[in-house]
Amino acid sequence: MSTSTQNRTSRDENLALLLGGIGLVVGVVLALFILKPQSAIFGRGSVGELGAFVAFFAAGIGFLIAMRLTGFGERPWLEKLSRPRRFLDQAGLALVHASFAFFAATAVYAVFSGAFRTLDLDRYAGAFTVGLVCAIAAYVSASSATTLTTESLSVLVALFLVVGSLASALSSSDPQWWQQHFSALGAASDRSGVLFNFTLILSGLVLMALADFLTHDLSTWAEHHDEPVWKVRFIRVALVALGLLLGMVGVIPVNLSMFWHNMVTYGAIGVFAVLLVGVPILLKKLPGGFIAVTLIVVALLAGVVYLHLGAGYLNITAFEMGAVSSVFVWLLLFIRTVTAAVNDVPEAAQVSRVISTDTYISDPPEPV
Repeated sequence: MSTSTQNRTSRDENLALLLGGIGLVVGVVLALFILKPQSAIFGRGSVGELGAFVAFFAAGIGFLIAMRLTGFGERPWLEKLSRPRRFLDQAGLALVHASFAFFAATAVYAVFSGAFRTLDLDRYAGAFTVGLVCAIAAYVSASSATTLTTESLSVLVALFLVVGSLASALSSSDPQWWQQHFSALGAASDRSGVLFNFTLILSGLVLMALADFLTHDLSTWAEHHDEPVWKVRFIRVALVALGLLLGMVGVIPVNLSMFWHNMVTYGAIGVFAVLLVGVPILLKKLPGGFIAVTLIVVALLAGVVYLHLGAGYLNITAFEMGAVSSVFVWLLLFIRTVTAAVNDVPEAAQVSRVISTDTYISDPPEPV
């Protein structure tokens, strides 16, 4: 089955409900033992703090269990990946779901704290909310694992990069950080620095997992259109390199080494430039609208560069935001184009195999 579509079954729903129920029980029991007789809704030592951390683990574990029990069965090509690649893919995806659960729980408790000011919760009311948050986190993550597609994964990594960066900016102790550049967030000594670098590292890891999913779909399309395998390998290597370099930007913040931070940043820019130029040339049989999209993105990037370097209208932070937004818009539209093209391939041709280079192509359709 193509990873561009993934049907949800009653077995998948039952598993998600079961994990949600287990999460509810575990969350309530933990909260009853940990919470004080009276606790604030939000803040240090509060119900919200416990709920956010419990949601983090519930979402991550729920995703891994669901992926293991149903995800591999519905995506047999994943089992053919090498162990290190399977581990990295699963770890990255689980951490992203866990992080989203943490962010969402924190935001919900913060909103309720603002709405019900001065209200403290007793141990039992607090335990109920923690259990509820834990159940929702486990259920949603398990549901995501059973229906994960290339397209949904691309949206996931883009959203995580945005949410993580905004969370880092909101928690920054320097209100004027934006007058420098985005990398200033990663150089901070407070939690905003840790959060920003963690966001970049994890986004890079998930982008590498996305390369596996996209390569699988692209191979199906390439086989059907008699495209050579090396083109698919080229796209995969470029995406893996882009993910690796994005993660390295977080591993090497500017306060650790300005030189190497800039080198990996320039490397990521170079890889994207190669993709931007190479994909429309190599994959000419993709829908023609994608060529127009690529030209528009090139024009947007040129406009952003002019507004920063030429007109001096945008500072470096605004320039980085515009450039990164253009990059991910192009990636998302490229992936949507590929998944749409794969959906046009007859189902009989969507039987995949893994060649010795760990790059996916499709087996020829069986004789009718």
